Amino acid sequence: MKALKSTAFATLLVPAIVTLFCTPKAQAKNRCETEINQIKSTLLVSANNNQLTKNQLDQYWWGPNQDFKIWMPGFVICNEPRLLMSASNTSETVYMITHKDLPIETRYLPSRQIRELLQTSMREVMISRGKIVRSRNIEIRGYAGLELLVQHADGKTGQYQGVIVKGRAYLMEALTITEGELTTEAVNFFDSFQVYPERVR
Repeated sequence: MKALKSTAFATLLVPAIVTLFCTPKAQAKNRCETEINQIKSTLLVSANNNQLTKNQLDQYWWGPNQDFKIWMPGFVICNEPRLLMSASNTSETVYMITHKDLPIETRYLPSRQIRELLQTSMREVMISRGKIVRSRNIEIRGYAGLELLVQHADGKTGQYQGVIVKGRAYLMEALTITEGELTTEAVNFFDSFQVYPERVR
């Protein structure tokens, strides 16, 4: 970890990932809370045929470059080029996926350094929010990632997964709206994430 933190490159990357974890959600909440009913009926581009299709509940969503696919439970409350959020009344959980392109040099970091980078940046954000209950390394399509389970100070439970694929960082989040535990719906959300490295540009 010391070697990573001491490099100028790492000092640029950690804030970039921290920003990925903090900024989009805060901005989205302010922008989207008053527009939830309108967003339910927003027209969106389908990944299959690039035709406009109406937003439906509980469907798979594709990234802007079709570089990833994920199942979003409930109804979409925010849909922007780099941020997608949904809310499920069934489980009283909010789901989010966001992504950010990191400096090109990130593509050449070994898995060990990617994991250290994720550990440093994700923990920096989550420690300020509550207690990290579980931390485990994950791997998606051979790319290094990290998962954290967090018990927030307000009683909410959050599960977070971060993975870096060819220099693009993806963050997925499931957060209970009230005090309580995550359900199998959250498990299905995380398990549904598929990434297509050949489409990451």
